[in-house]
Amino acid sequence: MKTNESQYDRLLHAIYETIDNSCAWKDFCAQLRETIDVASVHLFGFDRQRDLFSWSDGFALSSAEPLERIRPLYRDDARLAWLRAFPPGKWLHCGVELDDAQDDRAGGLAFCPLEAGHRCVALCKLLDQHGLTVMLACSAGADTGPLPCERRELLERLTPHLVRAVRLYTRRFTLNADTLANRSRPPAMLVSALGEVLHSNEPAQRLLKSTTLVRVRARRLTLAAPHHARLLEDIAVSEARLRNRASGARTAAARYRALRIVGADMPETADAASVANLNAAAESGAQASAKLAASQHEVLYAFYNVVTADDASASELRAFAALTFYHPRSAPPVDEQVLATAFDLSPAECRIALLLAEGLTQKEIAAHVGVQHDTVRKQLQSIFQKTATRRQPDLLRLLLNLPARGTAIGTAAEG
Repeated sequence: MKTNESQYDRLLHAIYETIDNSCAWKDFCAQLRETIDVASVHLFGFDRQRDLFSWSDGFALSSAEPLERIRPLYRDDARLAWLRAFPPGKWLHCGVELDDAQDDRAGGLAFCPLEAGHRCVALCKLLDQHGLTVMLACSAGADTGPLPCERRELLERLTPHLVRAVRLYTRRFTLNADTLANRSRPPAMLVSALGEVLHSNEPAQRLLKSTTLVRVRARRLTLAAPHHARLLEDIAVSEARLRNRASGARTAAARYRALRIVGADMPETADAASVANLNAAAESGAQASAKLAASQHEVLYAFYNVVTADDASASELRAFAALTFYHPRSAPPVDEQVLATAFDLSPAECRIALLLAEGLTQKEIAAHVGVQHDTVRKQLQSIFQKTATRRQPDLLRLLLNLPARGTAIGTAAEG
């Protein structure tokens, strides 16, 4: 098949469609696959800081080619270690000799064969910066020869535009993912059935420093007994039922569970009634924090459900626990500056709002501040008006969901 200018123009248009629509990467991969006549085209990003694949878009990917298969290759295969040193924007074509100036070891580079009779025939590292590597890979049948010259030339013509689009898209993606993850108040982790932590956000990192009820060592999660064994067993059982396509397996996996983990100085009393009250405790988290701090009892709540990759085949299916934690004594306080700036509250009104968030009643606030109860009530009415809330529970819910300032947010915004 000989490409023409109209095909090139359509592919060029598809590339720049991705800048405004990230879902358009799949359309581009589909068009490129059809144009150069290969089995699949796959765009993927590898986050080297977290040692995992951060995103992926492709077309006609075999169910036997999960990202879990690519990850150990990227990390351990000697040929791909050489690829990491290869300059971005250059294509590697299997079975095609490259110039000696590039590296004579690359000539005829044979990438590891993929299952289902496929192998990689062309690969380009489009971006390699800020801990993120983005590659575009084309696979074909195992008995297929190298790409014809005109198709390699087409890829070369498209490369500068691909690099430009990926840089723009990746910058937006990184800003959205990292900034929002770091602003997310609940500590969160993604954990495999073997206990491996695949991802954790910034609040989770802070949580690890404030309690010994949850630990991560050598990328492995550890919870106090018997919760650790229960969590891993739950993931494994869910994974087995999903693989066997058991009736109701997906509904059961998606259901949220709760673990109540207490410190050694407190007897284990994680009964059904305590779990049933978690929503109320979460809604008035600051109040729960004050009460627990007063009793010197440490408790950690872990909420989780089991998730899987949507496109994984039954034989390759892997299950993971998506965990969020609530630790009352280390819950982030209400940021007074954010409160004052967002709602134009006076210092006295900020003080009232902060004391409410800590669980004090109006009478207790009046005694604490040294003013009349009627004064507190009038200031509270002013706070209601400025925050567009009507009742104290609505105000508390707002206070406990305010964003917090952080260095990670500022850094991402400045970038």
